[in-house]
Amino acid sequence: MENKEIDRKMNELWKKAAGSDYAPQSSAAPSHLTESGLETVQFLRNNFSKAESDWKRLLETKDTTIRELSAQVDEVRAHLSELKQHYQEARERLINEELSTALNLEDSRKLLDAQKKNHAREITLLKDILERTKLELQNLSGQFEALKAERDSWQRKFSDSAVTEGDLKDSSARLGAQLAEAKEAVEGTLSELLAERKNRRDAEGRIQESGKKNSELQDRLADMKANWDAERKEWRELWDRERSVWETHRAEFAVWEERLRSERQAWMAKLKDEEAKGMEYASGLANVLKESSQWSEKVTQILKLYALKGVQLPAVFVSPDNSVMKTRRTVSRMAALALAGLMFLGGFAWWLYDFRSKAHFTLLSQYSLESSNAAGLAVSKDGLWLADWEKGLVLKDAKDLSTLRILNGSGAEPFRPAAVSAYDGGAWVLDMAQLRFLKKDLKTGGMLETVKTPGPAPQGAAWDGYNLWSFDAATGLLYKYGLDPKAGVTASFELPGVKNLVSMQWVKGELWTLDAKNILRRYVLKNGLFTTVSSQVFKSPALAFWAEDGRFWTLETNRNRNGLEIKKYAVKTY
Repeated sequence: MENKEIDRKMNELWKKAAGSDYAPQSSAAPSHLTESGLETVQFLRNNFSKAESDWKRLLETKDTTIRELSAQVDEVRAHLSELKQHYQEARERLINEELSTALNLEDSRKLLDAQKKNHAREITLLKDILERTKLELQNLSGQFEALKAERDSWQRKFSDSAVTEGDLKDSSARLGAQLAEAKEAVEGTLSELLAERKNRRDAEGRIQESGKKNSELQDRLADMKANWDAERKEWRELWDRERSVWETHRAEFAVWEERLRSERQAWMAKLKDEEAKGMEYASGLANVLKESSQWSEKVTQILKLYALKGVQLPAVFVSPDNSVMKTRRTVSRMAALALAGLMFLGGFAWWLYDFRSKAHFTLLSQYSLESSNAAGLAVSKDGLWLADWEKGLVLKDAKDLSTLRILNGSGAEPFRPAAVSAYDGGAWVLDMAQLRFLKKDLKTGGMLETVKTPGPAPQGAAWDGYNLWSFDAATGLLYKYGLDPKAGVTASFELPGVKNLVSMQWVKGELWTLDAKNILRRYVLKNGLFTTVSSQVFKSPALAFWAEDGRFWTLETNRNRNGLEIKKYAVKTY
């Protein structure tokens, strides 16, 4: 029942108690009472019965209202417990996030000190807000206990009023005094009801305000978490970009330094050779001039001697015979023919040697690739492996180049494969993001071994069945790992003519290399040194290659579509 309805019922009750708008019923009067006494008794009795029925309804209405208030208080208490649980969970999440952040961002602590201080201030503010909210919840619980105590007191009062109603039935003479007390009790009840209604409104307002604060706090926590995750992702991407750029610049500087050093050495050697040739030429010219001057002096003395004595010179010195001239010409022609024959035979022999020492290729097929970020190529029984800078290590079908599987790095670390060397059941990969070699297993997709690169600018990866080989552009050396690659490098070698490598592979005991100038070289290892078997310019620029029995695969740039393509050649060597 609403408060307005209660007020209206109470007003009607007071009107009936005061006698206004009331018509008494006729009843049989006893013989010993006067007519006025009977009317008074009948009037009091009717008023009492109606007042009693109205009072009972009012008490029932009060009980209903109290039950509704108790149910609302229980709901408020349940909501407060849920709020406590949410606050506890939010606090635990904040603590867990702080711990994980402290563990994962240990390396970037110096860069994020200022941000950590700001986050610490915000966390302290949030803790203060949570403590204030807990205090408000405690105050609300205390108010709830006070309301419960008031409800109990009202129940006792209602029991007392029931006793009073029994006393009124027993003694009708004290009706006026009891009605006055009932009036005072009703007035107190109304004032207490109004106060209780005001307290309930205040409590509802505080609950709504705390709910708004809770929602605002949750939204703020969600925004902070999203901003923190985005910022952490941006820092990780920035770190990856800076590190890759730094490694690229370092490799380029090393290559430039080595190239300048080699050019300077070649220039100095050329200057020394030219100087030596000039000195030899000058000394030879001086000797020729000296001999010619001596010979001319001797001839002049002989001529003077013959002139003074009047001797005639022989005909041989004056005009040679025709037969002698013919003989000289015949001998000169035969010598020229013999020299030409020797030169022809030498040129043919050199051409035959060069032809048999080089590898000869015939194009069989070519396939276009969707990705334009591939950098390494390898072929095994499992399929065709591609080292893709963005996707990772991709295994494709060697027949139609359909993707069979993609192997990524480990965890959330960046993975940038630049070269690959395959074996049955997996492959060795050069990861430029972490400057390491990874041994990937095809069955599980996991990482079997990890090895750090020997230098700052690694290029290429080659597996000969027993050992792992790598080239470094900064030092210009070829490195050989032991049977256990984790033990480190066991030897280093120089490759004649190679300063910047694109791809390399072991083929039947020979090391095949392709450098930045698109020159394909073959080496053989003898007595701890690499000797050049052949050197030739490959007919089309390639980014990587892989050789097997009679087949040669290349990763090249598609000039028509501005992408990449894979070409398959038939290769023949002698």
